Amino acid sequence: MLQKILIATGDSPESAEVFKSGLTLAQKYGAQISVLHVLNLFQNGFELVGTPMMGGTYPIMNDLAIQQYQKELQDREQQGMERLESYAREAIAINIKVEIFQNLGDAGRTICETAKNYAADVIVMGRNQKSMLSEIFLGSTSNYVLHHAPCSVLVIQQKSSMN
Repeated sequence: MLQKILIATGDSPESAEVFKSGLTLAQKYGAQISVLHVLNLFQNGFELVGTPMMGGTYPIMNDLAIQQYQKELQDREQQGMERLESYAREAIAINIKVEIFQNLGDAGRTICETAKNYAADVIVMGRNQKSMLSEIFLGSTSNYVLHHAPCSVLVIQQKSSMN
């Protein structure tokens, strides 16, 4: 029996469908939900520049870049909280107990850690379409969660525009 459902949402338009799927599951089983949004500090963050002397990359840091980065992060935090609060209102309107969380960190690890701390019975999350090269070098959040989650995982596949 499902009693606690963790719904992991993101910034993509498909996140609303992931939330709706988790909400439907909660209604069906009379479960409570926790809705999580993870902010990645390095997504759209500092520009990384390679240097042969360093053998890798390092961030360009100057006052203007840091101020711009902080503003973008604050904007993303505010947008994320507004989205989470909207989801919470939707759940409350149909009498589903809901908690919302917005955490900083690596999405895969944060989702798994939150599921463990929340004692979730299932994680509901989406899957972004990445190129094979991107997935090889950057990895996939859904793949990480599938292999490291402390509970079952339901991955909502976005509808293909080819159908």
